[in-house]
Amino acid sequence: MSSPALGLLLLAGALLAYALGAPRRAWEPAQAALAATAFALTFAVVALASGRLAAAWIAGVALGAATGRWNRSLVQRGMGRAATERLALKLAWRRGGVLELDDLVAAGADPETARAALTALEERGLCRRDGARYRFER
Repeated sequence: MSSPALGLLLLAGALLAYALGAPRRAWEPAQAALAATAFALTFAVVALASGRLAAAWIAGVALGAATGRWNRSLVQRGMGRAATERLALKLAWRRGGVLELDDLVAAGADPETARAALTALEERGLCRRDGARYRFER
């Protein structure tokens, strides 16, 4: 197979793997990179192991699409409460022991999850509420 034809085959496979990964928007760079990388690695391994380009292309598209769907499900679920608590502790450490709910939301946490995480940290005695702020003791 000629180089341009192989390049076109690889490009078509990577694009198809991204499209089958069901992205939420028309272009999501992180999901595109994951799907294209999974496609390329699978294509290379299967093509070198078996020598069959058709099987390699199908396996690459399948694994690329599966990787894209897995990434999409992780993004949709969002950050869990334990991860939000760890993020709150790190942000408070960087900001001198004082944290507001808006700081945690700006860092990527869901407002309800952020509120629940800060309340749980307060109940465990790791911080205390001071108006709209949470003060962490060192």
